[in-house]
Order: sequence, then C-alpha cells, then structure tokens
Amino acid sequence: MAIAIASSLTELFAPQLMSKRLDAFTRFYTWVAPDGLDYFRARLTQAKEDSEYALSATLAYCADRKMQEAAVAALRFKCDLLWLMLDALTNGFRV
Repeated sequence: MAIAIASSLTELFAPQLMSKRLDAFTRFYTWVAPDGLDYFRARLTQAKEDSEYALSATLAYCADRKMQEAAVAALRFKCDLLWLMLDALTNGFRV
C-alpha cells in the first residue's frame, strides 16, 4: 500500500499544473460547460491535501532502504507512463 501511495507523489505538482490547465481549458475549449470543469477546480485544493498525505505516509512507511527504493521505482514508473501518454498524444496529433 505504501508503494502505491508513493506513486501518487506526482500530485505535489498538481495545483500549479491544474491552474494552468484550467486557464487553457476555458480559453481553448469554450464548448465545455462551466460545470464540466468542476473536477479540475476541486483539484486546485484537493491535490495539495492529497499530496501532503502521500508525502507523510511515504516518509512514515518507507523507512528502510528496500521500501525507499521500491517507492522511487513506483514513482519513476508512473512518471514514465505519464511521459508515454504525452508522447503518444504528441505523435498522434502531429500535422
């Protein structure tokens, strides 16, 4: 469980990113109803709480070297997946 929580540490950066995304959504996706962005608005505050919990849990439960390496591996794997998704979108929509 602690390793899964550690993989969510990408949420540490979510509030800043979500703010930029909300701006882009409202500028470029004007057809989306305002309440269609409620999830993203909620993430502005919820992501901070989630990431603070994830960080404290990771620090508490990943106290030995083996757990720390597993936590880093899980976080690295998640980041790799996120990059692969961005690469796929970029390559799929290249004109």
